[in-house]
Amino acid sequence: MAWPPNRREDEGSASPLPPLSGWFDKGLKRLGERLADDDSRHRLRASARRWTGRLWGWSALAYALSLLLLLGGWRWIGEKNLTLAFLLYLPRQALLIPSAALLFPAIFCHRPAAIVLVVASLVFLFFGMDFRAVPESAPSPSEPGLSISVMTYNRGQHRNQSLQPFKNRTRPDLIAMQDASGRASGYLGSEGYEEFSYALDVAEFTLLSRYPIRSAEAVTLPGHSTPPIAARFVVDFSGTDVAVYSVHTVSPRDTLLYYRRGAFLYGILGFPGSPLAEQRRANQVFWDRRIDEIRSLRDRVLADPLPVILAGDFNAPAGGYIHGIVSRSFHDAHATAGSGFGFTFPGTTRNPISLGGPWMRIDYLFCDDSWRVVWCITEPDRPSQHRAVVAKFELRK
Repeated sequence: MAWPPNRREDEGSASPLPPLSGWFDKGLKRLGERLADDDSRHRLRASARRWTGRLWGWSALAYALSLLLLLGGWRWIGEKNLTLAFLLYLPRQALLIPSAALLFPAIFCHRPAAIVLVVASLVFLFFGMDFRAVPESAPSPSEPGLSISVMTYNRGQHRNQSLQPFKNRTRPDLIAMQDASGRASGYLGSEGYEEFSYALDVAEFTLLSRYPIRSAEAVTLPGHSTPPIAARFVVDFSGTDVAVYSVHTVSPRDTLLYYRRGAFLYGILGFPGSPLAEQRRANQVFWDRRIDEIRSLRDRVLADPLPVILAGDFNAPAGGYIHGIVSRSFHDAHATAGSGFGFTFPGTTRNPISLGGPWMRIDYLFCDDSWRVVWCITEPDRPSQHRAVVAKFELRK
């Protein structure tokens, strides 16, 4: 047969429409019939508004639920799952952007869902980001024998930015420094630090004090290798010995950088019995060790017979499982008497989501029941890698 067929041969034949095209044509025909009638058009508009409202409403409710589930997952699972561990270190402000995008359509389309979304976002803001909506306290001087102010500061990567303006404003009695090996003698009598008459260092930890320092020792934990993650200083606080622990746990930076390639998904995809289960177990070892280490440190500090203050860089974001191990046994100074978010890391950044500033809280001051937290202030704007935190503690009678 010749190809293409001539017109005479082709005139009497018509190719049947594919089933999908036939269905589409019928749908268009029915839509045209409905649009041609006023009542039908009204019903169509009402149906579209109803389904649009349901879409925005269910989307808002689903996102509100996801925020609450993530909040609970961080607190009760956190670093026990490497996916949640990875998410802990991301800027949490980003998680509120979809909430804001969903809120305005939900207000017009499904107000009950909008209310639920607002409540969930506020819960996330206050409990997931540790925001405290109170004015910052004015730093007041300590009363000898009654109260003491303590500053914690990781000196590493300070970018040649002076701590003195913040120190002079808050006037701490003690400064617990990390990443400050052998700095004690240099600070004693140096210009700008004359108020500190005593200083001692052990391993990477240095303590400056207005009060006599009785002793300093590295804290070694059974089953964990060196270097030590903490040092214990005993300070003579107007005749009362108090224990100050300066803490610096291992940084997860290299692990998190590796996770950026996608390994963090093993926490979800590597469920038991799956091909990726072994990858999940291998990557979880780092976090399991950190959890065990912080539990050992907590138990060591709880057994201390003296009034205790913990200060340092815990390398564990607030709201996570590791932070909860400590905060359930000791009082978190910022959560008790701080202001705002209290973010301390990573200093000045280029991250537009965090407005160029830090986005997590990993530097802490804790105390046991021997103390009451009077106020807590986080350094506001110095471009050092870590920002200092200072709090005033009052000794209970």
